[in-house]
Amino acid sequence: MFLDRFKSFKEYKTETTPCKIKLSSNELPFELSEDLKEKIAKAVSKIPFERYPDPTYNQLKEILANFYGVSPENITVGNGSDELIDILIKAVGDLKNPVMYPVPTFPMYQVSADIINRPKVEFFLDENFQLDKEKLDEAISKNPHLAFFASPNNPTGNSFNKELIKYTASKNIFTVVDEAYINFSNKESFLKEALEPDNNIVVIRTLSKIGLASIRLGVLIADKETVKIIDKIRPPFNVTYPTAEIAKIVLTEGRKEIEEKINIVKEERDRIIGELKEIKSIKVYPSDANFYLIKVENANEIHKKLIEKGILTRNMSHLPNMENCLRVSVGKPEENDVFIKALKEIV
Repeated sequence: MFLDRFKSFKEYKTETTPCKIKLSSNELPFELSEDLKEKIAKAVSKIPFERYPDPTYNQLKEILANFYGVSPENITVGNGSDELIDILIKAVGDLKNPVMYPVPTFPMYQVSADIINRPKVEFFLDENFQLDKEKLDEAISKNPHLAFFASPNNPTGNSFNKELIKYTASKNIFTVVDEAYINFSNKESFLKEALEPDNNIVVIRTLSKIGLASIRLGVLIADKETVKIIDKIRPPFNVTYPTAEIAKIVLTEGRKEIEEKINIVKEERDRIIGELKEIKSIKVYPSDANFYLIKVENANEIHKKLIEKGILTRNMSHLPNMENCLRVSVGKPEENDVFIKALKEIV
């Protein structure tokens, strides 16, 4: 009875079919080096597991600040960016006023809003998956207090028009720019705008896409006063002791290693897109992320046949304006070769 409203709840779904080659979750395909793993193991062995972590996360914030080129006072942390999204949807503005976001996009904005019954204003992207000024104005007219823009956008892979995002913030709307995939983009970040007070812009980052999906660490970057408030209302000890220790090592001693792997992914993405463009029956969309979107003649059938060949991709056909679209993560070079060969055989 008490949970009846969730019986038809639209939850977050992911691909879980076991396959040898997993190109479905936009993770970095490379393992950490053995040298880095040994350093992590040594640090983790010294953790006092019976104790809570430092609730201020000051040392972690200093390392993150150095990694992102901001001040520690401009940073707070979350158990993945999902938790930060959840906090913002619960905390920003009047909960009777909607949260707005384009569709298709990252589904956690919808999930977090629905859990607390917060109204939503969803508006469609144009045929190129870009923001449309007219649709944006229509959404703004419904008086939202909070807006989310994933740029680069998941699942479409493209970055949004920066001026239209700034335009939204100028309408006195608290604007969150989710930059989960910014490490794979050559487009300009919103970090500068997020650091300026009274700009109504904050940035969310994550370590999940650059090799640390398993440790669940999200980062919110904003002006100092905004960060102070978010720090007050985030759950205490929300980032685990092991997570903090692992992040500290990887973002310092492993930074060069991570950056090299990011560059390999970017090169591979561009190579794959170039090869797929030669297949006449496939449309490949441009990407600023560590994945790319393709449109095929029968996504359900192709998705199934790829699984039969041991390759897991993400079928996005259930989303608005994404009929017959597959989202494919960039894997290791040899995995990408197998995928391209399999796709050519199928189509």
